[in-house]
Amino acid sequence: MLNIYGKGDWAKKITSLLHPNDYKQFDESDYDEAPGNLSWVIAVEDGEDRLSIQDSQLGGSKIEILFKGCNNLIDVAFGKGLTVGCCSLIRPGTVIGDQVYIGAGTIVDINCNIGNGVTIGDNVTIHEGCIIPENENIPSGSVVSISHDND
Repeated sequence: MLNIYGKGDWAKKITSLLHPNDYKQFDESDYDEAPGNLSWVIAVEDGEDRLSIQDSQLGGSKIEILFKGCNNLIDVAFGKGLTVGCCSLIRPGTVIGDQVYIGAGTIVDINCNIGNGVTIGDNVTIHEGCIIPENENIPSGSVVSISHDND
């Protein structure tokens, strides 16, 4: 059982990864009524807001990882509150910050660095070695790549 922080459309997206009996939803008006023994998933769209909620309203609470991806995150370093949608693949050597959302069908290649509060849409491809700065929002269907120096 989980506490979900958020009740809007974005929360519908997140809770669609769960069985309806596996969570209860709260927001700023009633989060203090949530069972204190349950972990939290923050289901709001903006990464900066997710980080703020984690550090303020839910400061000291256990923040859950919600992982529905294809692999097992071996050799991937990740922070609090990672949410990964169905059929996503995150390759080894990648470092992921706190409160990162990675949508369904996304591929993150090896040795990427994804900052805190990043939101990555569905069916995104992130090429090897990419650095995604904090609080970026990458739309669904995007391809993110970097150029390599030929020194």
